[in-house]
Amino acid sequence: RAVGATAPGGLSNGSQPSQGSGPARAAVAEAFSVHGRPPLKPSDVFMTLGCSEALSHCIAALAARGSNILLPRPGFCLYEVLCNYHGVEPRYYDLLPHQGWQIDASQLATLVDENTCALLINNPSNPCGAVYPGAHLTAVLAVAEELCLPVIADEVYAEMTFGEPYVACAAASSSVPVLSVCALSKRWLAPGWRLGWITVHDAEGILAHAAVPETLLKLCQVSLGPSAPLQAALPQILRGTPKEWYEKVLKDLEESAKCCVRRCREIPGFEVCTEPQGSMYCMVRIKKEAFGGGVADNDVDFAGQLLAEESIAVLPGQCFNAPGFFRVVFAAPPEVLNEAFDRIESFCRRHAAKA
Repeated sequence: RAVGATAPGGLSNGSQPSQGSGPARAAVAEAFSVHGRPPLKPSDVFMTLGCSEALSHCIAALAARGSNILLPRPGFCLYEVLCNYHGVEPRYYDLLPHQGWQIDASQLATLVDENTCALLINNPSNPCGAVYPGAHLTAVLAVAEELCLPVIADEVYAEMTFGEPYVACAAASSSVPVLSVCALSKRWLAPGWRLGWITVHDAEGILAHAAVPETLLKLCQVSLGPSAPLQAALPQILRGTPKEWYEKVLKDLEESAKCCVRRCREIPGFEVCTEPQGSMYCMVRIKKEAFGGGVADNDVDFAGQLLAEESIAVLPGQCFNAPGFFRVVFAAPPEVLNEAFDRIESFCRRHAAKA
């Protein structure tokens, strides 16, 4: 409705400032300010072509060739792609599967050197479905502060939680510089709109002193920003979407997540180390030597044969630097998930290792 109200008048057909229209940036600043930090200003917001470009801009703005960035493992595969594109070395810290996929904070200092330019945190998590407690994020950002690391916060699944309450990275520390990225793609169920943004939380001016916002502006001037009519609709979307709509989406996701976990735990050879608390994903471990009959102890082979025999697609864990796992998307309703899991269960029982 918001797009329909703004597009026909033609008032948003013209070129916009490269960093985004003033009303869109003001609406994002209002919606994504956090407790414990000064309120965001429109000048702290940079509109982008989806969250992927927002991530790319953040990495480009912080990193020089020869630098390195700390990435989560398991983690979204685009992070490594963007690092390689910008000539940045990816270094991986582990997420702990039996501890809510929390960050192994004790590992971070062992990965850092004088060329480390940022710590990337994804919360809520793709592919793990993890949602980090505020205390855990506070502890991790305290380590980041000790190591003098700014944080790139991939928060595209912000507020998409049905277990642990969502806490933004910027809310977990009043001083660590944070570049947070988000978009309409996930919470607002509009991935094809390619409307994203970066919010710069820099109360102490550390990023400004390093000309990071200036660099973000220059990067935005290359792509010239997202669609003007969609930017024009953004204030109404952020301010006017009914609370009940959000609640319905989360209720449906929680129901689907419970269905996914229940069905996985009923299938011999699968283990759900930690139940998802948010986003729309669950990581499932394939138990060693659980399957025979031509299905190798390899997540890529498992996923490939499942697709060939049952026309069911799961992503192998190796896509996320997590061999031995596969990722399930539980965004579909339970009736669709149950049909899919009926096929998965049939496949697994058919290929179960002989006792």
